[in-house]
Amino acid sequence: MRHFLHTIFLFILLGSTVMAQPAVVQVQEYVSGLTRPTDIASAHDGRLYVAEVGGKIRIISSTGTLLPSPLLDISHKVSDLEWNGIFGLAFHPNYASNGYFFVKYIQKDQSFSVSRFQRDPNNPNFANPASEQVIITVPYQGGHRAGNIAFGADGYLYIPTGDGEPGGRGEVGDPTGVAQNLQSLKGKILRINVDQGTPYSIPPTNPYVSNGDNIPDEIWASGLRNPWRISFDKQTGDLWLGENGQDGWEEINFTPPGAAGGANYGWSCYEGTHPYNPCQGNSSFTAPIFEYPGYNNNGNQSASVIGGYVYRGQRYPSLYGRYLFTDNASGKIGSIYRNPDQTITIADHGVQLTNPVAFGEDQAGELYVATFFEGKIYRIKTGETESVQSGNWGSPSTWSCHCIPSGSEKVLVSPGHTVTIQDQSPQVKGIHLVGQIEFLNESKLHLTD
Repeated sequence: MRHFLHTIFLFILLGSTVMAQPAVVQVQEYVSGLTRPTDIASAHDGRLYVAEVGGKIRIISSTGTLLPSPLLDISHKVSDLEWNGIFGLAFHPNYASNGYFFVKYIQKDQSFSVSRFQRDPNNPNFANPASEQVIITVPYQGGHRAGNIAFGADGYLYIPTGDGEPGGRGEVGDPTGVAQNLQSLKGKILRINVDQGTPYSIPPTNPYVSNGDNIPDEIWASGLRNPWRISFDKQTGDLWLGENGQDGWEEINFTPPGAAGGANYGWSCYEGTHPYNPCQGNSSFTAPIFEYPGYNNNGNQSASVIGGYVYRGQRYPSLYGRYLFTDNASGKIGSIYRNPDQTITIADHGVQLTNPVAFGEDQAGELYVATFFEGKIYRIKTGETESVQSGNWGSPSTWSCHCIPSGSEKVLVSPGHTVTIQDQSPQVKGIHLVGQIEFLNESKLHLTD
């Protein structure tokens, strides 16, 4: 009898090259029962945390169970339980030891605050609302206030702000030019150090740290309308930003790590790469890495880009290095891949969700997407047939298709599962192992280039 056990990450290719084929993205319902989710975050503790616009932070266990009690409930503090509450959530890089997390929410006076809360040291499922320390408040009277917040690889907290304009269809966007006004915090990305100062300090490498220039030292970048989602590539530190357009164009912006700051993304002189409002001066604008037609240019099929993450998980190698994004109106998932020569490859993955609002990334780099009105979290996956439990290859109950995988399929043995092959080797197209596989009873596996 032959007994062969693998516990490493690899591809076993039988007559074809899986990596050469385009990624087939699918979504699988992971959790339901949420109320208007707006953000998904990881604290690197095996769980996911979901912000609901109405003021609650919900916990999803490592097994995919939505816990009944929230980590935090500040519903009494937010402006509007249906539309203007929590927009962003970020856990401190040292959350495991200090229990700090940061929440961006809309106050009753329409301003937004970023506040720090602390986990109860005796109960990891609870944070006391009374632990709140307001870090920064940006005054608004409504309009675009941007979305999430995120820690960069430098340990600083990045806070996008909107231009504060309502931006209704057919109206002129940002008529006062606030996004280009460096005396205003609106239409910017702010960067602060929450580990020093009271309640924060200014990183010394921020671009406008200068006495007497009348520019707030917090500003890191400018020229933004409504940057709803930002993220950092966990491998490279690249900053990716999904910028909601006015009527014509949706855009994705990109900034490499180590950039000096001071980028001007162009709004409202430009919408994407297209001139919008006449602007004076000789400002140098950072063009988006990708744009696509928005509301006026496609009959409202696409209207609000939802920025995502670069996939750095190990479960789906065909997605590795791709930045996934979607659109709130079309619900389609697309991706951007940066080639070695700095050109990009765009893919439309054919998935269609209902009003997606945010992506999330778990501890392992796997990706999720939330839908606003449905109140669901979906797991991003590819076209492989996956094991759903340990078992025998020839048992349909082992596989997500409830079938025996055939020669036309790619197969994924999921993390923590052991799949046994008895009597004969399966004639499969490719096996991606992130679990365990055993070959018994003189089984053979033929490897070819």
